[in-house]
Amino acid sequence: MIGAGISGLVCARRLVAQGVQVLILEKSRSLAGRCASRKFGDHVVDSGVQYFTLRNPVVRKEVQSVSGDQLQTISPPVYENGKIYREGEERFYLAGGNNRFGKLLAEGLEVRKESEVRGVFPQGKKWEVAGELFDGVVSSAPWPQSAALFGMRESEVVFEPNLTAFLEYLIPWDGGRYATLDSTGQDPLAWVSCENAKEGRIQKGKSVYVVQASTSYSREHLEADPTWWIQDLQKRVEKEWGLDQEKRGATFGHRWRYARRSRGAPQPSALADGLYLCGDSVTDSRVESVWQSGMEVAEKVLARGEP
Repeated sequence: MIGAGISGLVCARRLVAQGVQVLILEKSRSLAGRCASRKFGDHVVDSGVQYFTLRNPVVRKEVQSVSGDQLQTISPPVYENGKIYREGEERFYLAGGNNRFGKLLAEGLEVRKESEVRGVFPQGKKWEVAGELFDGVVSSAPWPQSAALFGMRESEVVFEPNLTAFLEYLIPWDGGRYATLDSTGQDPLAWVSCENAKEGRIQKGKSVYVVQASTSYSREHLEADPTWWIQDLQKRVEKEWGLDQEKRGATFGHRWRYARRSRGAPQPSALADGLYLCGDSVTDSRVESVWQSGMEVAEKVLARGEP
C-alpha cells in the first residue's frame, strides 16, 4: 500500500481483517493525508478537510465504529451568498483534530513512515517497491504522484492546488456562523470558517479562522512568498467578516499542491494486472467518497485472490 491517507488505511484494514498481509509505505511523518490538523499556538486547527458528511449509511456506520466519542457535529450554519448552505445537513469533525483518523485507522496495521517510494517495477508476476516484492500494489496517493509511480500520464486526472491560512484574533467568537463559501470560483475566498465552532479546539477569549483560497488564486500565487498571500487573504477576510485588524494575533500558511481532484475529471486509464488505485484519483475528494473507495478496492483485491 502506497500512502496512508484515509482510503489507503481503510483499504488496508479491510484486507488485514481478511488475512491479507499488508505493508503501508507513507512518505511523510503523519497519517490521514489531507485530513490534516496541527497545533497552532495553544489551538488545534484542521488545515485540510474542514468537516465531513456521512450520507452513505455503510460509511457512516464504519466511521462511527472507528471514531467513538471523537465524532462530533458542527451546529452553526454555513452561508453561501448570504443564504444558509444546505440547511439541516449534518457536518462532522473529530474532537482532537481530523487527523485523528490516521491513528484510529492505523491501529494494528504495519506502517512505515518517512518511506518515499521512487517507483513500482514489474518483476515477473510480482511488483518491486522499495526493494521488496509484492503480489499487488495499491496506491492511495494523489493522482500526479500515483501516475509517476505507475508510469502513466499526470495529465489524465487534474488535481487542484490550494493555499490555506490560519488567522488568530484576540477576541472571542460571536457564535453566529461557522463558515462562508463561494462555489463560483470567482472570489479568492473560496472558504472561510471559524474553528471555534469545533468545541474545545480554541483557547478561551480568542478566535481562529481558516481560509482556503480559490483554485485560480491558489494557482496564481502558489510559488509566491506566503507572507504576501497570507496578508492579502487576511485583509479580505477582515472586510467580509467585519474583524478588527487591531486584534490580530498569529498567522500560519500552508500550500497544498494537490489539494483535491478537479470536478468532472475523467477516470485514469486501465491499470496493469496487480496495480490498484483508491482515493480521489478515482473518485471525488470528500471523506466518505474516499472511504468508500478504499472499501471497494479491498474487495477487488480479495476477489482477485492476492495472497
